[in-house]
Amino acid sequence: MITINLLPQEYRRPEATPVARFVAIVAGAVLLTSGLGLYGVVHYSKLKDARDTREATELDFQNKKALQDISSSLADEIKAYETRRAAIQEVAANRILWSRKLDEFLDIIYNDDKRNEYYVWLTGLKASPSREASRGKPTAGGELHFSGFCGSTEFSKVAALRTKLRTDAFYSDFKYLSPPNWSVEAFNDGREPAAAGKFNFQLTLKPLDWRRAARKPN
Repeated sequence: MITINLLPQEYRRPEATPVARFVAIVAGAVLLTSGLGLYGVVHYSKLKDARDTREATELDFQNKKALQDISSSLADEIKAYETRRAAIQEVAANRILWSRKLDEFLDIIYNDDKRNEYYVWLTGLKASPSREASRGKPTAGGELHFSGFCGSTEFSKVAALRTKLRTDAFYSDFKYLSPPNWSVEAFNDGREPAAAGKFNFQLTLKPLDWRRAARKPN
């Protein structure tokens, strides 16, 4: 049967929302509200924590990167220092510090002015560099020649000087000390002494790198 409502619109009874549509609307509203709530939790809580963690991680990385740069810079400086030190040691191993050796030598000659053991004065002093060997390295670091007079005509006095030279720490850089060329010379100048022993010596240096070679393990 077909029913026709002829009443005007304003007098008609409102039609009820279908149950299926109502349920769909309510379900949609609940889902939308839940989604908005979940978005808020994720955006304002979880995402904030993630951003804070990321910022902290980036800051930690930057700090560690700065420390790494400093460490690399120090490593480069240490490497440069080691290179310079090796170069200095190479130069030092191939030269003799004559200022030190001559100071030690003159201390022996002067002998604290103790004339009872020996009393000498020099007339000549000459240092010669090492010569190039035909094969391999030079076997000697050079030579030191000196000559002078002994305030006595007794050979034992100049022999005491030679013993002093050989037993002093000064001699550690040398490998050979020649016997003295000895003669007695008289003076006619009316001064004392009227005669003195004339001598000359030759000292031969060890190879200039002998200290470094001695430190190497066998």
